[in-house]
Amino acid sequence: MDFFQAQDAARSRTRTLVVLFGAAVIAIIASVYVIVHLMLGRGVEGGVDVELLLLVIVGTALIVAGGSTYRTVQLRQGGARVAEMLGGRRVRASTSDEAERRLVNVVEEMAIASGTPVPAIFVLDHEAGLNAFAAGYTLDDAAVAVTRGTLEQLNRDELQGVIAHEYSHILNGDMRLNIRLIGLLYGILLLAIVGRGLLYTDRGSRGRRNGGGNHAALVGLALFVVGYIGVFFGRLIQAAVSRQREYLADASAVQFTRNPGGIAGALTKIGAAGSIIRNHHAQEASHLFFASGLRSSFIGLLATHPPLAQRIRRIDPTFTGEFAEVAIADEPASFVMPDLPPGADPWTVPGRGGMAGLAEAATARSAAPRQAPAVARATARPAPSLTSGNALLASIGAPQPEHVAYASRLIAMLPAPVLDTAHDPDGAVALLFALLYHDHGPAMAIQHSVIEYYGGPSLTTRVTGLARALAPLGVAVRLPVLDLLLPALRELSPSQRERAHAAGELMIAADDRMDIFELALLHGLGRQLGLGERGQAAGGADGIQSITPLRHDVATVLAAVAWSGGVDAATAEGAFARGLAALPSLGDAGPLRPRAGVPPHEIDRALGMLRRAAPGVRRRVLEACGQAGAPDRVVDTEEAEQFRARGEAHDSPIPPHTG
Repeated sequence: MDFFQAQDAARSRTRTLVVLFGAAVIAIIASVYVIVHLMLGRGVEGGVDVELLLLVIVGTALIVAGGSTYRTVQLRQGGARVAEMLGGRRVRASTSDEAERRLVNVVEEMAIASGTPVPAIFVLDHEAGLNAFAAGYTLDDAAVAVTRGTLEQLNRDELQGVIAHEYSHILNGDMRLNIRLIGLLYGILLLAIVGRGLLYTDRGSRGRRNGGGNHAALVGLALFVVGYIGVFFGRLIQAAVSRQREYLADASAVQFTRNPGGIAGALTKIGAAGSIIRNHHAQEASHLFFASGLRSSFIGLLATHPPLAQRIRRIDPTFTGEFAEVAIADEPASFVMPDLPPGADPWTVPGRGGMAGLAEAATARSAAPRQAPAVARATARPAPSLTSGNALLASIGAPQPEHVAYASRLIAMLPAPVLDTAHDPDGAVALLFALLYHDHGPAMAIQHSVIEYYGGPSLTTRVTGLARALAPLGVAVRLPVLDLLLPALRELSPSQRERAHAAGELMIAADDRMDIFELALLHGLGRQLGLGERGQAAGGADGIQSITPLRHDVATVLAAVAWSGGVDAATAEGAFARGLAALPSLGDAGPLRPRAGVPPHEIDRALGMLRRAAPGVRRRVLEACGQAGAPDRVVDTEEAEQFRARGEAHDSPIPPHTG
């Protein structure tokens, strides 16, 4: 199943969830009616009490709908809000804590390998059990969290296996389904909470009343009992949504890392140490976790996760089923790059088969890339290489071991000042400007003015220094570096983020040249920083099922691709025509507009609209963009990065071009 099929399957599971939820609410209403009817002493004769039934329907619906709406609105900020609800503490990318630094490192590697923004990272400090989860509506508001037990008891390979498992949920569309499920289930659980409250209220006031019936107590008892019927249905829904997805995520983790021992070792340690989450929100979020966060149920049907032994045997058939106490292993030796002769290209490893050899060696590597020897930070430009546009499209949402190895090596090669700056909020702004900087021509003077207006002459000096450090590494580092600096930019105040984004727009406009890479980059940046409509976490609802309503937006994006790179009119006309030919169902999109007729703000809006399209529609638009930008279906590194930027703008993450 490819990325777009997985996204469609997730949307199908959402519809199934709604059906199951509706059935649960109907069952709860029926149960409330029967219990209240009997408790009021009306017996079973006389048929249905319509007035009472309507009262039960309205009351139950208000409680369930009100609870679900409340929790859904509360979690609208995305994965970070879920992590905070469960007691998570955000980990800064610049953390000096060794264990947290390793966690950040592993997450950054997986983000670069999969072509996604680095998510917010959290640690549940008060949870000793070994567990983790990923949450969010989109790639832009995703969060990854681990417990303190996971951070302290797993070695790097095991931690990488757990994070790779969570990335499977991110890439396969499970996150959005899971966070919506939290909102829906809270409405059901609220019945038990309200019932308990009514019982406690009655108990406290009983001594002050003289005789008479107490309907509040009866209703409270009914809601309390039925609330736990709701809990039962909720657990059934969680199990139906979650259980099979865990097997698939385990398999994906092995596929990503080519290291079955990592995730198998983590599961084995969980069998010995446990994975219980003690936070009082654990029940409504139990389907999120890497392993079961609740105590075992006597009814296996309610388990949200498959048995640990079964999960391990699917990865390691030799597993005996015994969870003996596992000692925390020392970290395996670092993967050390071989010494290179003077002038050698550090992007190839002599005698190791290039990236294939590195992917093999990455299985043994487990220390943080920051510990790699100094030679790994050489500043040679990666050799230009070609790939198939179809291969890039097929890789969407499916990182392979070579991508993980590439990400590890790329981080190791970044000059220390660049990597350190990416993790500092103020420095991240300078690094953003460095990614957009032109070191020649009239645009340079305009960009200097923009930078000085933003932060003064000292910032200009810092930006030009970072640009010089990045230049030898070529275009292949631009998106990865952007993804690395995003967590630091998110630490800025809203007004600071707005100013940085506005300055970025001015820097892009400085050369008066259409560059689809820069425009897509800036659009994604606005979304990921939560600016305006682009930053609404739940906004991209996959609601547009046909390409026809998007005719104008598709034509705008194809025009931007056609004009990208300062081409002449004839070349742009040909590119635009090829893109339209790939979309015969689009209809009449009109002629190619002149370069000046495709302003950046219109491209930004068009990219936002396309992001709201169903996965299949987004795939077709990406294919058309590929035809317009690379008609021979063979792309070099720079064209591949443009393709990746467009994919990221469409919420279609493309792993890096490893060469």
